[in-house]
Amino acid sequence: MILRSLVRISAVILILFRGNDCSVDIDKIAKDLKVTYDVVRNGVLTPYATVTYFANVTLENIGTEPIPAAGWSIYFCHHTLIQPVYYNATINQYIGGGLILSGNITLTHVKGCMFKFDPYNGDNKAFQNLPLQPGNLRNISFLASNWAITRYDIYPNWYLSNGTHQRIIENTKSPDVSFVSPHKTFVEFMRGIPNDVMGIPPSPFDRYRGYNFTDLETIKTSILPTPLKKTLHGNKSVTIDKNWRIDRDRFRELSGVAKYLQKSIKGTKVRNLKSTSNKVIQLKIGNASETDNPEGYTLNITASPDRVEIVGNSVAGVFNGIQSLFSLLAFGGTVPTLSITDEPRFQHRGLLLDVARNFFPKSTIIKILEVMALFKLNKLQLNLADDEGWRLDIETLPELAKVGGKRCHDPEERTCLFSQLGSHPNGSGLGSGYYTKKDYQEILKAAEDRNIEIIPSINLAGRARAAVIAMNEYSRRTNTTDYNLHDRNTEHVYLTDTLFDDSAINPCMPSTFKFFDTVLKQIKGYHGEAKVPLERINIGGDDSPAAAWLNSSFCKTDGYMGPDPFMRIKVNYTTKIAQIAADNGVNLSGFEEFFMAWPTTDPRGGPLVPFDVTRYPKNLEIFVQTRNSQNDVFIQRATALSNNGYKVILSQSDFLSFDHAPEADPESPGDYWAIRFIDPLRVFSYLPEHRCCNLVPDEFTFGKMPFAPYGCIDDSNCLESKHPQNVTGIQAQMWTARVRNEDQLFGLLFPRLIVLAERAWHRAPWEASYQVRTNVNDDFPVPDFAARDADWARVASMIGRRELKRLEAYNVNPRIPPPGARNMTYKDANNTIKHVLHTDVAFPDLEPQVQGGKDQWADIKPATDITNLKMSALAYRTRNAANNRYSKVDTYVLERPRNVLEKLVEAGLIAPPPGIGIPPGFETTVPSTDVPTTAV
Repeated sequence: MILRSLVRISAVILILFRGNDCSVDIDKIAKDLKVTYDVVRNGVLTPYATVTYFANVTLENIGTEPIPAAGWSIYFCHHTLIQPVYYNATINQYIGGGLILSGNITLTHVKGCMFKFDPYNGDNKAFQNLPLQPGNLRNISFLASNWAITRYDIYPNWYLSNGTHQRIIENTKSPDVSFVSPHKTFVEFMRGIPNDVMGIPPSPFDRYRGYNFTDLETIKTSILPTPLKKTLHGNKSVTIDKNWRIDRDRFRELSGVAKYLQKSIKGTKVRNLKSTSNKVIQLKIGNASETDNPEGYTLNITASPDRVEIVGNSVAGVFNGIQSLFSLLAFGGTVPTLSITDEPRFQHRGLLLDVARNFFPKSTIIKILEVMALFKLNKLQLNLADDEGWRLDIETLPELAKVGGKRCHDPEERTCLFSQLGSHPNGSGLGSGYYTKKDYQEILKAAEDRNIEIIPSINLAGRARAAVIAMNEYSRRTNTTDYNLHDRNTEHVYLTDTLFDDSAINPCMPSTFKFFDTVLKQIKGYHGEAKVPLERINIGGDDSPAAAWLNSSFCKTDGYMGPDPFMRIKVNYTTKIAQIAADNGVNLSGFEEFFMAWPTTDPRGGPLVPFDVTRYPKNLEIFVQTRNSQNDVFIQRATALSNNGYKVILSQSDFLSFDHAPEADPESPGDYWAIRFIDPLRVFSYLPEHRCCNLVPDEFTFGKMPFAPYGCIDDSNCLESKHPQNVTGIQAQMWTARVRNEDQLFGLLFPRLIVLAERAWHRAPWEASYQVRTNVNDDFPVPDFAARDADWARVASMIGRRELKRLEAYNVNPRIPPPGARNMTYKDANNTIKHVLHTDVAFPDLEPQVQGGKDQWADIKPATDITNLKMSALAYRTRNAANNRYSKVDTYVLERPRNVLEKLVEAGLIAPPPGIGIPPGFETTVPSTDVPTTAV
């Protein structure tokens, strides 16, 4: 019925539409018009078997005067294609130029995620508009591609235009998109019923884990990330205060880290002192015992004399030792006497931070650098250029920053990129901004002071629209084509997943290579002036649309012919880019897609066939980031690339994409393009060296593994790793298309980035228990889950008791997870049934709270007797240790929780299958005479 009515509504082709009236008072309309966005149902199939969802937008006049019937337009970002059945992909617009939807509203696609609603103002009287009277509503219904299972699928800042002026509709301004109705039912938050069980929001019952956290005294002598070897020397300790001195033992190269240490322990002085002096922190470069790793170090703390000695194999090693000392100092100035020998597991321990889609200022970057240093993370890849923004001033090409670094309402895109991702039409907000040379150099220096390498990233493939548009304006200003990035004679015959048809750089034009060389030289110059050498540049390389290349007159030459012209173009393009990087003395990195002979019709290629690394200059190191984990083939690309000689950085999307939601909560920020959610335990469970056991659960078969239990595959299907040393590290990804402020950014990054640091630095013994199957007739080896969970409880204890407080001290607010709760049944000594409510938190030193009368909140104990409680449900939240920040509020129904199938049957969405059972763990009755009796 839904589909039939939408077909009837949308089949009308827009034939005539008149322009706006600049006399319409859009300031008043922006206040009087209330927008509500409702997701009615996901999983609606079209006649073409494409998956869509049904949505309804309500326009309500909450003012006191009528809203005119014409003269205004509403612009809004919608990341999925609206009414895809009626979209003409050959012209990238709706049939006839637009569609008439319900409410007599016409729909047109502007560009990218931007769409436009106009009141119909044509000659067909059947669709004639009348003014929207006070208190009246207008409903606009449509289908859209894929799903919208969270509030944050919808973008804020819908704005009005009368042709000359633009104003944001007031009730759409909030970054938490409160104009989107809550997703409360299965059809609103599940992508498919009944299979998408990972899309069901967790309840307090689901969150309850009952971990045995490590006690505080043990945490005081623990370090995160976990060191290679630690030995405590009895129960002695020393107290470090302002009377201590720092001795760098005449090593000039340690002056920077000595100053860094001095700033952190206020009052200390840097001196050259005798090796027997008391109250000294001595820093040395030498041969750290038991480690030859360049970043290895030893840390020795002794009493009588009171001394701290840090010996590193390099400046980086000394810096790592200082961070371990800081961990011990976090509980005050007293530290235990001990010896530590330590080294990192991987040389690359990084974060990709996207500032192109939404921009974050220098102050935010420096906060992130400060926290990265605490956990010995040493690479920050700044994604400076993509479709939606260019974020670094290139002085020789000023349009890159002036035009590409700004988003606003400019249909001609002469002064800015057209508004995207909910950016403001006036050019303010996160959609606009760039780093000046001075800003960038200050970031470089701040990173160098913290042993972090900045890796600039500019997309040179299919997501480069900001550069393309900016260079169009450069061509207009200079009347040259020296830096054109796309073939203007090529018809736009492609549409990317971000709904652009002009975002790809042309790989065959000489001006493309001149552009890269110019930009690279400029960035290298910035680094040189800051005395921070540019070691590596990332060029992206994902989502290159074949049509954009194959239809180019520049690419239609004999040099690019062969069994698969697209593949030939790609390999030639990457070879030329690599040569430019080599000529400039800079190493190259990019995403796996850019260096794989896939997809292809050439029989020499394949999903696990990289371009031969010997094609590229010998004096160049090429680092490839592997992200795909769609199946048991793509998951092995890291091994295939490393075997061929590439340096590989692991960035597996379904473990390490921190733009993804930390839980399946439709009311909280977070994406889900690789997997529905990535919680901290999933990050912790990543297996960098057992990659054939990293398969993602099939989210549409009740969480079962698609190939094998435990995420492993058979040994016969697992590539042998011939050069494991070529896997140089792991890196998280933080894309920001749906991140609308700094609080959301930090809430998504932390504490998961701390967990990544642990896995990048420390090889846990339990990882080796994940094994492929060597005989298909045997069962798969069962991993040591008990050891993993005990190790997680240890790491979670350090995060809760120490690290969350350290983050807040840097004004970096991590996410506070809601609490877990379970109503358990016991029998006391008199055989009387008792109901006891057990609560827990994800990290110790967070406290669960329950809401009492008059909206007052109170802490609740881990076990509470609720036998005589008359309430049927309780409202819960978690507070931080300082009691000034809180999690979302969740409700726990005290009646027996129903499992997924029971809930779906109750909602009438599926027929009752046989054997619906009680959730595991709930039906158990535990006889006990020790009944908790704490009152609520």
